[in-house]
This record gives sequence, structure tokens and C-alpha cells, in this order.
Amino acid sequence: MALEHLGRRNVAGPLLLLNLLMYVFLLGFAGWALNSSIKNAGADVVGWGEQQPWSPYYRQSAWLASRFHLATFAALAGALGVAAKASAAYHGGRSGASWRPQGLAAAASLGTAAWAATALAFGVACREIHDAAAAGAAGAARGWRMRALEGLTVTLAFTQLLYVLLLHAAVAGERCGLACAADA
Repeated sequence: MALEHLGRRNVAGPLLLLNLLMYVFLLGFAGWALNSSIKNAGADVVGWGEQQPWSPYYRQSAWLASRFHLATFAALAGALGVAAKASAAYHGGRSGASWRPQGLAAAASLGTAAWAATALAFGVACREIHDAAAAGAAGAARGWRMRALEGLTVTLAFTQLLYVLLLHAAVAGERCGLACAADA
């Protein structure tokens, strides 16, 4: 079956649900990471022998500071993503109705804001992955939750971009049919 026969809503609907679930998991992992960094604030860093004031920059390396920033930006992206998906589900046709142009515009604008925040978290996640790979065996001590947070962030950056492109294509299709004529 050709993609044109599926319709825009049939393609965007499952992607909306998938992204919603991934954003909820992203919020959970980001919340855990923020909680653990706050809980371990001022802890005795190995080799220093004294309590240190809490600051993400006052730790052993910039790698630990990037963990804090990854958790912060991932929490921001997760909150915006869940809000965008809730808005899209609300405006995207209740009771099986079709997408209205106003609902498409609202979903597309919030989806774009969520993608921008996710892209910011994606950049920090790439930095975290790069630094962990450069650390070698010490990078393996990150734990599965941090690796899951990084993986969800990277995956959501691409799936949210696809979702936003589908919504913007639907907005353009509602405005001018299959192809927009060049403005004169």
C-alpha cells in the first residue's frame, strides 16, 4: 500500500503515541539523574578528603558537569514533549474526527518547540557519549540509567523531527492541497 493512501493522520498517530511514551520515560530518567546529582551534592569526592560546596562545576571534571546539564535539558525536553503530545492528542481530532487547521497549527508549533528543546538535550547527550568514550574503562561506570537517558534523547531527537515534519506537511497540505504554488 502506498504511503499516500494511508493519510497523514494514520502515519502521525502512532508516531505521536510512540513519542509520548518515550518522552514519559525520558522524564523519569531525567528526574532520576537530577535527584541523584542533588542527593550526592557536596559528597566527599575521592582523593579530596573534605566536603565540597554543591556546584556542578566544582566536581572532578567537566564530564560530571555535563551529566547535570544533560539531566536538566532532558527534563526540559521531556516536559515540553509531553505537553506537545497532550496538545496534539487534544487538538488532533477527538472521537475520531479529522485534524482541523487550528489544531494542526497548534500541534505543529508546540511540536517544533519540543523538538528544539530535544535538540538541545541531544547536543549535550552527544557530548556525554563522546566524553564517556574518551574516558575508556572509566566511562563504563556511568550506569544503565545514564546510558538509557542518552539513548532516549538521541532517539527522540530524530523521531520528534520526523513527527514535526509530518505535521508541517499536513499544515501545508491543508492550506494549499498537494502542492503549494510559488508565491508571486
